[in-house]
Amino acid sequence: MPSTSLDHGPVIPRCPAAAGLLPGLPWSVRLAGADSPRPALELYEDGVLLDVVSSTPVAPQLVRGVRAASHGGGLLVLAWGRLPAAGAHVAVEFSSRRHRCRSVPAAVIEITQWCWLAVADGGFDRVAVQSGGRCVQHKVPRSRRWG
Repeated sequence: MPSTSLDHGPVIPRCPAAAGLLPGLPWSVRLAGADSPRPALELYEDGVLLDVVSSTPVAPQLVRGVRAASHGGGLLVLAWGRLPAAGAHVAVEFSSRRHRCRSVPAAVIEITQWCWLAVADGGFDRVAVQSGGRCVQHKVPRSRRWG
């Protein structure tokens, strides 16, 4: 898995309109400063800025945040974070103890070489993110209504 380092500049996503990656969802992303030495990825929820993930390798966080949203009786969960060092794989799993103790692995979307997202459809209350020998778990906050 590619990563950025202090020796090389970050690789910019091929599609600058990254917002198209999450169509129909309350979340969107935007690449800020694409031509700068250290661009950043902005994450929005219903147009409100949630987080800015910088391409700098300083203070990497495997998981930066988790959000939940509901719409028309459906529930969605989003998790995001920083990609680890080169060669490390990120695995994301959403789980629920409330609804039949189910667990669902999620597809990890590598938005840039330094940032990932994962979205799951359902009422989950926990997310576990694994990379290398490390596993980070977070509770999913109560869902927010959108739409």
